[in-house]
This record gives sequence, C-alpha cells and structure tokens, in this order.
Amino acid sequence: MAPPKVDSLLGMLTIKLKDDNFAKWSFQFVSVIKGYKLFGHFDGTYVCPPKFVTHTDLGITKEVTQAFIDWESTDIALLSLLLATFSDEAMEYVLGCKTAADAWTNLVDRFASVSKSRVNHLKTELHTIQKGIDMIDKFLLRLKNIRDQLNAAGEFISDNDVIIHGLAGLPKVYAIIRTIILARESSITLKDFRAQLLGADKEIEGDTTILSQNLSALYMNGSGYSSNSGTFGSTISGSTSNPHNHSHIPTTTVGVITQVPYLAPQQLEYPVPPPFYPLPQQQVPFYPP
Repeated sequence: MAPPKVDSLLGMLTIKLKDDNFAKWSFQFVSVIKGYKLFGHFDGTYVCPPKFVTHTDLGITKEVTQAFIDWESTDIALLSLLLATFSDEAMEYVLGCKTAADAWTNLVDRFASVSKSRVNHLKTELHTIQKGIDMIDKFLLRLKNIRDQLNAAGEFISDNDVIIHGLAGLPKVYAIIRTIILARESSITLKDFRAQLLGADKEIEGDTTILSQNLSALYMNGSGYSSNSGTFGSTISGSTSNPHNHSHIPTTTVGVITQVPYLAPQQLEYPVPPPFYPLPQQQVPFYPP
C-alpha cells in the first residue's frame, strides 16, 4: 500500500484537537480517514506484518520484507497527519508513541473514557444551564457541546432531553414559546426547535423596539422647556389660587402636586416694583374738590 498524500488529507481536517472538543474533532478525523480506508492503522485492524523475511531452510533472515516497508511508511505518514491536527496541550498525550494505533489508544483513554465525576459534572451543567445574555445560536451550541461530551462518555442524551433542558434555561420572556412546545403531542427535531426559538427571539426584539419607541414618544410629548425657569417641564396655567383665600387648592406642575402654605400678609414676599418716575409738575392734572 502506497503512503497516502498527507498534504491532501490535512486540507480536509480543519479542527484542532483541544481539551474540550474531542467529540467534534474525532468525528471529522475518523470520517476523513475512513473515507480513504486507512482507519485500520488507528484501531489495530491493519496489523503490522513481519519485519524480516523468513525462509523455509534458513529461517529468519535480516532481509526486511516489502510489506513491512509499505506498512511502516503508511503508518508513520498517518501518525504525522494525526499530530498535525493537535493543539499544543493535546500533543502531550501522545508523546513517545511509535505507531498510529498507540497514539489513538492514548487519545481514547484520555478523552473518551471520561471519569464518573466528569460525567456527573456534565449532567449537572446540562440540568442547570441558563441562556443568560447569550444569543440563541450560542446557547444551543453550549447545549450541543455538553451533549456531545456525554455521548462520547457513553451517556446517551436524546434530542427531546436537550429540548427540555434548553426550554428550562430560557428567561421568562420566552414563556409563550415554552408553553407551546411543551404542549405539543408530537416530538420536535432540534432543527425545528432552533427555528422556533429564533422566530420567538425576533418577535421579542420587535416588541422591545416598539416599547422603547413608545416610551420615547411619551417622554417627548410630556416634556417642554420653560424659558422663565430654565428647566424642562410644563405648568398648567390657571391652577394657582390666591394663597390668602384658597390656600387649600394646590398648584399643579407636571405630575407633581405641591401644597402652597398659607402666609400671613406680613410674611408674603412681593416682587420689588419697578422704579416710579413722577410726571413733571406742569403735567399733573388738577381737579377741583
């Protein structure tokens, strides 16, 4: 078997292996390698052939078999391809591995065989997940990542379970869509669930925009600028009564009722009258008594 063209395969592997994306990375990697019928080097199906030629009369010789040469070339090429898809932290788990099968076994032991405590932590995170300020797509992606990690650990999570936990993590503004989906007699797919949430999200965003515009218009219509006082606000004219005779009638300003206290005549503060300039003496009219 001729060594595969590693460069052409590497262009199909766009995901780098990290500590939190083994399920996504392995799905892409296994799909590409199986497409070229080479995954047997990783799962141990393609066993390494004998290295040296064996003769009936001479026994084992020092001559290397062609089958071993071809197998080793392919296996090293695939191991190099595997390492090219690793992040720096993932590289530590395969250091010292000589074959593709050894490296794959170490990865499965590290990532797929999740400990019981990790499974419990993921289940708790799934039960308590909240949308918060995330967009709908990001919230659903968080749900999917938790589900993928649990599935990789052997804990099957159905689509309906994901939908139930997703609805529980939505804020109160999604109460209507939550009630509609939970009341359905038939099941709903994750694709339809996403479409329903995106539609509800647009309606909520539209209602919020309309409410904001109405509040802004109400504020602008109820506010004015008073040139005398220098502050915003409008006063209802004619609402101020004579403090001497009708002190019990309040003066009214915008939305605020204030009681004008009664002041005795000597306590009233009258505005200072303008200066008085008498007419000339000759112009003063005279009337007989």
